[in-house]
Amino acid sequence: HDGIDLNYIAYLKPSHIYRSESCPKGLGGYNHHGKAWRFLLPPNLLYRASNNLLEHLASIITPWIDIIDGELGNGDCSLSMTDSSTSEGWTRKTNFKEADFDDPEEAAVRREVARVHAKHFLSLGIKEYSQWFPGRYNIVSDALSRDDDRNDDELTQILKSCAPSQVPENLEIRPLPSEIVSWLTSLLQRLPVKEQLREKHKRTRLGRGTDGLNGVDPLESAMMSFSTSSAEANETSYSEPSPWLCVKDDFRDRMSTPWLRAQSEIPFHLWHRPSENTTGRILLGTKMASSADFYRASSELSKMTTRTQSNRKRSQLECSVKSPSAKRLRPNEQSANSL
Repeated sequence: HDGIDLNYIAYLKPSHIYRSESCPKGLGGYNHHGKAWRFLLPPNLLYRASNNLLEHLASIITPWIDIIDGELGNGDCSLSMTDSSTSEGWTRKTNFKEADFDDPEEAAVRREVARVHAKHFLSLGIKEYSQWFPGRYNIVSDALSRDDDRNDDELTQILKSCAPSQVPENLEIRPLPSEIVSWLTSLLQRLPVKEQLREKHKRTRLGRGTDGLNGVDPLESAMMSFSTSSAEANETSYSEPSPWLCVKDDFRDRMSTPWLRAQSEIPFHLWHRPSENTTGRILLGTKMASSADFYRASSELSKMTTRTQSNRKRSQLECSVKSPSAKRLRPNEQSANSL
């Protein structure tokens, strides 16, 4: 036996980072090298899959393109970022059961999608992480999936001028490989059209007059600090980032900042239960000087005392001497003993 590669179980910094998005009419995504793709659904494939399923499809297609191109393989570590918490969870799941869903047909498709993705990564020896982040910071993927009224060159220029902090230097929108188009088409054709999924198509506001973003990128600083927004809402701050965050700044590092900061946060996502306090949730992020200070501050002496119970088996003689019932005599026994 060759054994298990330690890279599969060790904590690794991602070598490849992917972002994806979908809407009822299209899917899109890109990687940190600048390779982007989009696929606008033809009329015969519209309103068949739920948006959660489309989000999941987009998240597995983006790294799949690199696998086909030979740019993602054995020993690599992939980070798939999506603004769908459902898709983020499905990336690590393959046991979809028809009985657990209202739509058994879509559940079967979900299972097939998850297993195709797992087969790709397991057979090639690729390690994977998944990360959710807010949709307002996913402008590039959002435009790739929604802006069907713009050609590739026009959309590329608009993204570079309106959202430079999210755009790789060599951004290039490429056609989706025919292998994936064929698989995706066959998959969606298995699902019936659902009228409840119909909705009005909404394009992005990038570069569309005064209501859109024109050359001003409000995300330059937000990309680096969005992960603290929930902590600021609770008037708390995150702990200092780990030393591995202090590396030479490049697009891959900036792109993975939400994930890196999430790994540096103190994992206190538990219900707080100090003595005499049974309610209230602990803060999402807690900054402390040392673990000793934390335990001294949150663990006061209890007013109740507890008896220490010994597990040592007592002898029969000890039981007869120490037992209260052995010392108390009934009245008849007392009179008999006095005689």
